[in-house]
Amino acid sequence: MTFIVKLKERLLEPLPGIEAQLKMMSSGLRKNDPEMYQKAAKDAKKACVLLLLFQKEGSWHTVLMERPETPYAHSKQISFPGGGLEDSDADLAAGALRETEEEFGIPRENISLVGRLSQLYIPVSGYLVYPFVGYLKEAPSYAPDPREVAEVIEVKVADLMNPSLRKLTTINTPNGLRLKEVPYFDLNEKIVWGATAMMLNEFSEILARLQEEGHFEA
Repeated sequence: MTFIVKLKERLLEPLPGIEAQLKMMSSGLRKNDPEMYQKAAKDAKKACVLLLLFQKEGSWHTVLMERPETPYAHSKQISFPGGGLEDSDADLAAGALRETEEEFGIPRENISLVGRLSQLYIPVSGYLVYPFVGYLKEAPSYAPDPREVAEVIEVKVADLMNPSLRKLTTINTPNGLRLKEVPYFDLNEKIVWGATAMMLNEFSEILARLQEEGHFEA
């Protein structure tokens, strides 16, 4: 497909990176340290996530998930499938595919990797996250792991470029912080903020360029 071919080519070029990511960072955090998510701690743990693309009912979609309520930092947040790199993973890409299979039940052999977005350090959990982009020839069926996934959320890719779905809110974090004027994507009535929103915004800027060039149709 032309879109996937052109996307693969675009992901080999210089990426929008930190400038695109910062647009979806809390203004308070941005004032404190505008590159805090770019500075990986020396002992940062590696994690991999997957932005999975597929067509459904004539439109391009991706899929996110709501995490269960837990005592941990990312409780109830909306995220990509993914998690920490394990010793059994051959490389970062293998980790992203394994996590997607474990959490969503999508066989890893069905997923074609397209490329990678810019890495992102998450200070609250100490992970350096490597986001991959993958492609499925058919819309997936899911067998989510209830220990990891409270809800599977399919999202139209075109919604990422809809300015009316970019909003501000106040976030009360599990560790007691109150963040004001936090930018987020309003996707399927879910608040998608933080690192996931930052990675999605970089992807949306890549999409916008492909759309301008006539290589992407919603």
